[in-house]
Amino acid sequence: MNEKLSKIFDVGLSVWIILDLIFLICSLAFSLSTQIYHNLIIFDTFLCVVLLSEFFSRYFKAENRKHFFIENWTELIAGIPFDLIMLPFIAYDANMLIVLKSLKFIRILILCIQLFEVINVFLKDTYLDEILGISALIVISFTLSLYLFDPSMNSLFDTLWFVISSLTTVGYGDVLPNSMIGRIISLILLVFGVLIFSAITAALASYFNKKLLNEGSEELKSIQEKLDSNEQELRELKEEISKLNKKLDEK
Repeated sequence: MNEKLSKIFDVGLSVWIILDLIFLICSLAFSLSTQIYHNLIIFDTFLCVVLLSEFFSRYFKAENRKHFFIENWTELIAGIPFDLIMLPFIAYDANMLIVLKSLKFIRILILCIQLFEVINVFLKDTYLDEILGISALIVISFTLSLYLFDPSMNSLFDTLWFVISSLTTVGYGDVLPNSMIGRIISLILLVFGVLIFSAITAALASYFNKKLLNEGSEELKSIQEKLDSNEQELRELKEEISKLNKKLDEK
């Protein structure tokens, strides 16, 4: 149960970090109103409290705290609410805004790296990294092939648009190949699109099935352990009963 709650917490935290990254990037790129900016600070501060709590919880549980801090010091920076800390200084000194933007940019980079590590583990577990790599290779090769061999493809961007819309089986129809060789290439591309999405579906299904099987095997293992302990207790009880019966017979 604790493991399930931990997984739910990790997923929820990842979603929270993604939302916070979007808000932080928007605050850097655009001029937000005071009310929206204050709401952003509240949202970000709560996330920082959670990140710092998790960091210090693992820090105090670590066997070698110095080694843990050296390996995970970036997580500490990711949990510092720079907007909240720097807010009073910005009101008195406009130059502090540049400092805040620099610190915020560093924090965004660290959060992106942490999030990428989580996503990278998921991609490797599901083999989606290989599927996405093959997909990227297909997109590049078919884009170049259509652009070179089909005269109706006027630009690389239009060709890329057609390849991606065809590969995802959307097919808007605003860009179409007119030559025979272009249509043959497009037919092959459509087949690859079906195969890639079938592979993605199969990979995800296999991943979640393995998770369910692992959870089921752990539950079966715990049940088996309980049964073994019960059998041991029954044997001990039988031995005690037989000893009592012997004593009664002797009397």
